[in-house]
Amino acid sequence: HPSPRRRAAAAAAARLRSSPSSLPRLFSSSSRRRATPPPLASRRVASTTAAAAIDAEEAARRDDLVAGCVECTLPLEIDRAAFVAREALKDRGDSDASDAASDAPLHTRCLVVGAETGKLASALLENGATHVLVIDVSRAMLDRAAEAFDELGASGNAPGVRFLLAEVAGVPPYQGPFDVIVFNDTLARSRDPADAIRRATLLGRPGTRVVVSSRTRPEYDEDGDEIVNDAADADPRVNLSSLVGDLPLTSAISAAYGKQMRGLDFFGVASERGATAAASVEDPTGGTLHVFEIPPAFALRRAIELRAPVVYGFGRGSKKMGVPTANLDPDVLEEELGSMRKGVYFGYARLPADEKHAAWTKCVVNVGSRPTFADGDGVTVETHALRDYGRDFYGEDMEVVVVGYLRPEMKFDGMAALVNRIMTDIGLARNALDDPGHRRRADDAHGFAEER
Repeated sequence: HPSPRRRAAAAAAARLRSSPSSLPRLFSSSSRRRATPPPLASRRVASTTAAAAIDAEEAARRDDLVAGCVECTLPLEIDRAAFVAREALKDRGDSDASDAASDAPLHTRCLVVGAETGKLASALLENGATHVLVIDVSRAMLDRAAEAFDELGASGNAPGVRFLLAEVAGVPPYQGPFDVIVFNDTLARSRDPADAIRRATLLGRPGTRVVVSSRTRPEYDEDGDEIVNDAADADPRVNLSSLVGDLPLTSAISAAYGKQMRGLDFFGVASERGATAAASVEDPTGGTLHVFEIPPAFALRRAIELRAPVVYGFGRGSKKMGVPTANLDPDVLEEELGSMRKGVYFGYARLPADEKHAAWTKCVVNVGSRPTFADGDGVTVETHALRDYGRDFYGEDMEVVVVGYLRPEMKFDGMAALVNRIMTDIGLARNALDDPGHRRRADDAHGFAEER
């Protein structure tokens, strides 16, 4: 039965969700005319307060799960943990890697979102993981899980299991990149599932597996009556097809072929739903399990060819961010953009009419509506070439072969955060484009220019 703390947290969260006074009012109650919005600081305080109440409710719920009989609240935890760990680490070495006849064991870093009582962390170690970071919003659950392991602290590089009181957004980048990320029955209950899985994926690298696991277990309403709730199916925010469609993820069994953006996937069905269905693995403990993977070198399954004249943009690339871009005319690319999502891509670009710059050069391509800026409206196609052409070329055609996808379009807190992420994207693209498989997708008759 829910504890008094959990009931109080749930009541506070419910009041904040439903009370008009807790949220910014954009319309007056007496008319349909737009009222003066509250100051930005006030809106942020209201949003932060609501988020804190929701987090407190979830932390209290998870505290309750380990407050009594865990065999009742977390049934079949050992069997479920063993199954999830095997699927997460399948084909990634085995527990015999330390045998004298084998090479030194690979370092396999895992992130577990949801501690429970530590059985999953233990199973990951048994199946070949070397470093496991377990995060949770429940201090009680982390303390219960940590009892089974030697204390290592939250930082350091010694093999073993570490524990951190945090959401996915609170994981420092230096803890990664992770080879395996497991949502241990937590994604559907995240305050913002889309943000959680997006941030988790950004902590990965090519080959990283993202596992979404959920269990079916009894729950109780505020009156103490038992209800049955499969979180993954009950929460409309957790549409995995939609969430994964915008991320550099695809079904683990077809990841070697690259990310399919739209249209038909490898199995001949609609790409979003097909990829999610293909990622589903039968869970013998009665829950649900989906296994996704970041494709090798962030590859797209099919390259996308763009050719359009360069038009004037907003002038921020060079002047404010130090990242000059060539804006391709989106009206000319209407058909090609129909097969792309808003986000950051990479590939090779060239100026076909300029003999000096007709060779392919590495580039990063952003397709989106610039959500970080107030003037974000309409779609732009911004191409940053990883070499200096030494001149402007407005009105000239640029050809681009898009071969990889890094991340979805995101809104950042300011210019500094945006520039930091752009620099990360450029570094990832530069390394991925050295892959011979990507180079074969561009017409090598034009050659490849050196970066400068």
